[in-house]
Amino acid sequence: MDVRRKGLQGLVSLVSAVFLAAFMAGCADDGKDGADGATGPAGAAGVDGSDGISCWDLNENGVPDLPDEDTNGDGVVNVEDCRAPGGAYDPAGLHAGFFKENPYEGTQDCLYCHGKMADEILTTGHWNWQGVATNLEGEGIEGQIHGKTDIINNFCIAVPSNEGRCTQCHIGYGWKADIAYDFQDPKNIDCLVCHDHTGTYKKAAPSAGAPDPTVDLQAVAQSVGEGDPTRQACLFCHAGAGGGDNVKHGDLYAGQANTTREYDVHMGVDNVVGGYTCVDCHGVQKVDGVLVSHGIGGMPYHSVDEGVMKRCDDCHGSAASVHVGTSAQTMVNAHPTLACQVCHIPAIAREKSTKTEWYWETAGDEEAEITYDEYGNPLYNWQKGTFVFGMNVRPELRYFDGKWNKAVIGLNDVFPKPGPAQLAYPTADRFTPGAKIYPFKKMIGNQPAADQGANWKMIVPHLFGPNGQGGPNAYWNGTIRKDWDLALQDGALYTGQFYEPGTNVFAPTEMLLSVNHEVAPKEMALGYQNGCADCHFSGQIDWEALGCSADPAEEQGACPDND
Repeated sequence: MDVRRKGLQGLVSLVSAVFLAAFMAGCADDGKDGADGATGPAGAAGVDGSDGISCWDLNENGVPDLPDEDTNGDGVVNVEDCRAPGGAYDPAGLHAGFFKENPYEGTQDCLYCHGKMADEILTTGHWNWQGVATNLEGEGIEGQIHGKTDIINNFCIAVPSNEGRCTQCHIGYGWKADIAYDFQDPKNIDCLVCHDHTGTYKKAAPSAGAPDPTVDLQAVAQSVGEGDPTRQACLFCHAGAGGGDNVKHGDLYAGQANTTREYDVHMGVDNVVGGYTCVDCHGVQKVDGVLVSHGIGGMPYHSVDEGVMKRCDDCHGSAASVHVGTSAQTMVNAHPTLACQVCHIPAIAREKSTKTEWYWETAGDEEAEITYDEYGNPLYNWQKGTFVFGMNVRPELRYFDGKWNKAVIGLNDVFPKPGPAQLAYPTADRFTPGAKIYPFKKMIGNQPAADQGANWKMIVPHLFGPNGQGGPNAYWNGTIRKDWDLALQDGALYTGQFYEPGTNVFAPTEMLLSVNHEVAPKEMALGYQNGCADCHFSGQIDWEALGCSADPAEEQGACPDND
């Protein structure tokens, strides 16, 4: 090719480039992007990854097949045979050693060794806050799935639409709303809340169960192997129920982690055995000493008793045999339907006051001057209303055979006027076979409800819920605060209850709670000092509630015989 032709081609290329640049310059102002198209269908789930190496698996074949893999010599190869890089940990120091060498980054670190155990926890009432209601009566209730998630009380009323606040006491993380929480994800389990032995673990409030940012999680993880759950671990939630220490139950308070036998003969640190822990009585299921379930035994208030619950006669023998040869022998033999707790828990809230009355009707005044009672308790809170507290509260007595009648959302939530609405009470009476007289804490107050003419319907109010969770109008922190009608509309939409706007009223309520703690020294037992006068001739017992017309010691035939 000659030089002239090459020059011509260069000129053409230059002209073309100039023309293209001018054309593009004229199109510099592009139009706005269109809206995104609809999201396509989710792709197929990926293949599960391969299992990791178990900490006891010396030959890394996934099978406990080497004699020296049983490092602790108990005949079983499991997590208690885990090894550090430099050798085996002793069982007691397993967690301390492992987490000294490895960072604790969350529940997934527990699952590396305890994965199958986590799967079992996901089936328990402690995790689900519900279970098969074997101890609740009522159509559509007994034998069905119910529990803390749908029972109404006269403290903070109910969980639904208020999860983000209530679940500070859940044994998991992140339960802000039932519709969004994955109860099948073991990584949501909070292992440390029960197994902390430093005494420092706590959950932040309100946080849907997240640990307080001040907690040293590494130190807590190292402490896990130091024994069974402590009293302090259990009391963090169970003493704080209802909004404060000993507020709800009356016989469970934070101080029992380090109390004396004067206030509780079982938990007193000056007891001859140094004080029992909660799990000494509220046990889990074990076979030959090996844990098979995290279900915990109890005299359940909500729904389920999944573990092994020790009762008085399991340790002490029958009441008749225990009192042979004592001054109480005749008294005990004459009262075969009295449960041990009646005489041996003469009062609750002996060391720490408990709430006995709660009136939501007065809530809403943020400018109110706050006063305190003689025990240091605030008597008013704009979010919750007016309170009454008591010390040395004598329990109410009722016949009880383990069965309850409770207010259940959508099933058993309508009560006749004038009330009070009985939200929780034992179903037995003096003629129920096997029933005995037990002590209960009585709680009274009023709370928001719907006026239905001859009845009240107990509606769950949306109290807590930032960002519109459960509805935009939470009474405490919604878009529109302090509006009961809107809070009840939110709650009803969330729970599926029928609520007609504008029908909100405050209904009087009453409920009973089991009393089983604060067992007093025998010298304080009813009948020990004053004999019959501790119960009779004194006006201290509600005889009508026991099916009697009067005190039977004063009026012959006042209590009809049990047929």
